[in-house]
Parts: sequence; C-alpha cells; structure tokens
Amino acid sequence: MQNNHQGPPMPPNSSSNGPSPQQMPGKVYPMNQPMVFNPSNPNAPPIYPCGVCHKEVHDNEQAILCESGCNFWFHRTCSRLTEPAYLMLTQEVYAEWVCDKCVSTKNIPPIKTKS
Repeated sequence: MQNNHQGPPMPPNSSSNGPSPQQMPGKVYPMNQPMVFNPSNPNAPPIYPCGVCHKEVHDNEQAILCESGCNFWFHRTCSRLTEPAYLMLTQEVYAEWVCDKCVSTKNIPPIKTKS
C-alpha cells in the first residue's frame, strides 16, 4: 500500500498490532517541529516526530499526515484512528486527514487545490 498524498514521503506501513507508540521507549523530539534533521549526520534522512507523542514515526508503523494543517505525521494509534478508518483514508487518493488540533483551531485552508 502506498500513501498517495503529497508531503514528506513515507514508505508502506505494516499492520502490526504491537504496543502503542506512547508506550514504546524512544527519544522525544521538540513539539513544534514536524521534521527534524540530524546535525551530526547531514546525509541521514529526516526524522518525522509524531504530533501527539513526539516520538519518531518509523517507516514500518501505520502513520498518517495532517496534510492540510500542521504537516505533522501521527502514529495511527496516537491519532485514535481505527484500523478500518486508517485503511480507508490511506487508500483513497483524494482523501486528506486533518488532526484534531488543526480542526479545533481551524488551522486549515478553506480551499486547497492539487497541482
């Protein structure tokens, strides 16, 4: 399955039912940065912290992008999306998911054109 949305690229996701990202150990990244670069290795790919738990969203995790708002990636479990809802959103080419924070603050454009 490929994510058909523009924005930071993410490889296909697995359907593992392991522990939720909030319970997993890992570095917590700054809350206001949707993409973090490794200053000690400028050739390393960027890190995408989750917009909820602020831990890295790994390539093998189910994740979704708040494409119309903050541009943060969210672990599916952190976003509280059910697996069927997640699969429906990621398989629909024209669907765009918006996180709860952007919806509540209305931090989304009224009209968005695709180029």
